[in-house]
Amino acid sequence: MNRLADVEQMTLTEFHYKRYAREYKEIDEEYRMHKLAFLTRNASVTENTGTDKKPKEEYVFKNFKDFFDYEKALESVDQEIKEEKKKESPNKKLSPAQLALRHNSRKE
Repeated sequence: MNRLADVEQMTLTEFHYKRYAREYKEIDEEYRMHKLAFLTRNASVTENTGTDKKPKEEYVFKNFKDFFDYEKALESVDQEIKEEKKKESPNKKLSPAQLALRHNSRKE
């Protein structure tokens, strides 16, 4: 919808769907910004490790891996894929219709 000619060639239904899609995309962008702000706040959390007379503040998360373990997150996704493959037995031959039914009935 960058050009007026594109908009003029659309049906009213297409225009509304594109408008809704843009609004959803903007909400997703706002979500990401708010999530980033929340994570920034959490990353800067400190705790008092000193005494009352000599207070000393230290960050709760000493390094990035304490805050977010990237490798562990990747492993969890890989584990889900491995478990999914184990569930599908290669010995059992399913028809394309049965495969489609199984795929479409999965709850995500």
